[in-house]
Amino acid sequence: MTLPLAGHRRWQLALVLLVTFFVGYLDRLNITFAVPLMAAEFRWSESQTQDYGSLLMGLFYAGYGLANIFLTPFAVKLGPRRSILIIVVLWSLFTALGAWVSQWLMVLMATRVLLGVSEGVHVPMMSQLTKTWFPLEERARANSVFVSGLFLAVILSPIMLVPLMMGFGWRTGFVLIALFGLLVSLPLVAWLVHDTPERHPDISPGELAYIAAGREREAAGEDTQMSWAALFAMPRFLLLAAIGTINNVVALGFSGWLPTYFTHNRGIAFADITYLVAVPYAFSLLGIGLWAWLGDRFNIRAPLAALGFAGAGAMIYVTLQADSLAVVLVCFSLGVFLISAFNACEFAMLQRIVPLDKMAPAMGVYNGCTTIIGGGLGPFIVSPIITQGGPSWLISAIALANAALLLWAWRLIRY
Repeated sequence: MTLPLAGHRRWQLALVLLVTFFVGYLDRLNITFAVPLMAAEFRWSESQTQDYGSLLMGLFYAGYGLANIFLTPFAVKLGPRRSILIIVVLWSLFTALGAWVSQWLMVLMATRVLLGVSEGVHVPMMSQLTKTWFPLEERARANSVFVSGLFLAVILSPIMLVPLMMGFGWRTGFVLIALFGLLVSLPLVAWLVHDTPERHPDISPGELAYIAAGREREAAGEDTQMSWAALFAMPRFLLLAAIGTINNVVALGFSGWLPTYFTHNRGIAFADITYLVAVPYAFSLLGIGLWAWLGDRFNIRAPLAALGFAGAGAMIYVTLQADSLAVVLVCFSLGVFLISAFNACEFAMLQRIVPLDKMAPAMGVYNGCTTIIGGGLGPFIVSPIITQGGPSWLISAIALANAALLLWAWRLIRY
């Protein structure tokens, strides 16, 4: 990535946000690797594994989505930096608490809700920082930097968590992830994150002027007097929310059940699924960098995302039909690479249509609604397809529908 001569503090900020997103995603993903071990420990039947696993995954997104909507206005008053410091402490606490109360299933489920609540304002605050610090022309790349933390977590979580949970138990895995968040994320945020460029103690005058000029150019084309009712009724906002919801159904539903798919459907030992889960998502890092660069370079972010979703739909269908494990690995890797085109532009598209003063709350509503509906329904929709051999074409049809919606969004946003 070539950086303008103006300076690098904004990219330093993006890298810190990447670290926090990585840690936050480890906290939410740990349950996907714990479910097979919990099923064996508690002697759950196959139907109990499906039901309890779906609840443990889905309840997180219920708390997460509600917090996005209702707690983001309070986080705005505190400011992004202070809010992120608080939530890092809280999500570490609730992750560790899940291990300590695991013998009571209902209490464990409650900790998943609280974990979701504690992470709820994270994306709105990161989006607020990104819109504040980065000009429009850099924003797809800026978002892609911190979103890469998500994919790094998906890639590294099996490499980190499978051996750890196999050797020391899944409860130990929860506690160590909580400590990792406190010891790594907290100092970086306290040191390097600042709410605005003007508050940074060591930013160059050139970079400050560069950011301010970009902010002025963008503000000239924004309707800063837009009411909340007008914003949330805006066809472009509603369309992007529908697209984000469908993305979460596919992406979160599929990724959440992937470890169980390999162990139950393919008969692969839990200890051997590390690279099967990690390798496909390595292609997401390559994809998100490429798609973000192409999107910023040619101003065609939504069309690239539409192309990605269409291709991913085809790859998912082939993956679920294939008998060969090698074909599954190759096709799923290609699908992840293609669908990352949406991740490269998702937040940038919303930042394009929302004024700066409404950015964080609008992102809270968007992220909350798409997560509650898409993240909550995703595990339940995908579960019978990839664990019981249900209609495998359904996920592909959903992906193709999202590709069509993205083309429509491009016509409305031209971004």
